[in-house]
Amino acid sequence: MKKTLLLIILFLPLLAFSQEEQKLNIGFSGYVGYEMYFDTYNSVTTRDGEVYLYPLQESLDVNGDDINKNFQAQMLAIQSRVRMTASGIDAFGAKAKGIIEGDYLGTTQAYTRLFRLRHAYVQLNWEKGELIAGQTWHPMFVTGCFPAVFSFGAAAPFHPLNRAPQLRYTFMPNKNLDIMGAMLFHGDFVSTGPAYAQQNSGIPDMQLQFRFHNDFIYTGFTAGYKFLQPRSVTTAGVKTNETIGSYNFQLFAKATISKIIVKVEGVYGQNLTNYVMIGGYGAAEDPALVDDYSYKNINTLSFWTEVMSNFEKFNFGLFAGYSSNLKGSGNYYSLNYDRNEELKYIYRISPRAEYKSGKVTLILEHMLTGAVYGDLDIANDKYEFTSTDKATLNHRILLGVKYNF
Repeated sequence: MKKTLLLIILFLPLLAFSQEEQKLNIGFSGYVGYEMYFDTYNSVTTRDGEVYLYPLQESLDVNGDDINKNFQAQMLAIQSRVRMTASGIDAFGAKAKGIIEGDYLGTTQAYTRLFRLRHAYVQLNWEKGELIAGQTWHPMFVTGCFPAVFSFGAAAPFHPLNRAPQLRYTFMPNKNLDIMGAMLFHGDFVSTGPAYAQQNSGIPDMQLQFRFHNDFIYTGFTAGYKFLQPRSVTTAGVKTNETIGSYNFQLFAKATISKIIVKVEGVYGQNLTNYVMIGGYGAAEDPALVDDYSYKNINTLSFWTEVMSNFEKFNFGLFAGYSSNLKGSGNYYSLNYDRNEELKYIYRISPRAEYKSGKVTLILEHMLTGAVYGDLDIANDKYEFTSTDKATLNHRILLGVKYNF
């Protein structure tokens, strides 16, 4: 009898643990995606063309023919992804869950088709608050208002694209209002220039966001600031602590009218390249004359709109976007810490049609993207365009199939 009681006492914690484990829920979701695309002009792309930005500048050969006017085609399935969600056990008085998600784009062109971590975070939800710790969407990627285009990247470089390690808290005083604050480090999505510039600064990217939403409207704004320290030693071997600060502002809105959804977003900021947008930064003094020079941002304005339907079977959508590098004040010297600083502006018009049958969706999308390049006022050391070229245009036709699970 004593031995039986002793065994029961010893196994009680294990039994309790076992019962607690039984509450754990693990679910898998994602999609298998196939696409075939056709391009008419060489463009700025990566991941075998899966991530598309804009056409290259015109380049004429000795006969006056544009060598970038070139027909291309490709088939890919690398944006296919899988997500695992674990939930069911409360923690700290909150509903808790952990999420891991990946795809096969790799972290650089050299690692295309290798598994890449997209999301990995812990989420705790209380009645009026939410805490996220881990890697997920940057606040500038508003999950309630982003382009639903089929092409990979959610219409980057017109819309911010960034996932980053972060600590984020959202306060929800009522069912219609969210107030969110976050601090982040950039992870895979770094600014152009030295990859460890933000890490060297020792200061996280700080973001604040307000959102209002009901059955009809979803709207809000985001504001943030980041610091970079591109180098710690000058060309002459002297220690430097010179940093550059950059701000970002964002306004967004989505309206749902029966089965029609209308979205609009505007972004204005400095050195937006960590969002896979155009812009960057350079030097404020001539590096050939000043060893410990300071830095100068390129200011960028971007906005887009989208109209789409939300029917059961057949749906349509139309995306339009515009982004421009703006004239700067003061001196500017190139360090090649930019995404095509000679790019004046870009634009895109992209209609699409989708047909759903069960878990399978067929997609046809046409992306017309134009890029206008120009000549900078290098003689006067200004970030100002003295002339612009005619637009280079690329037509991308996308045919796709998705199976959601």
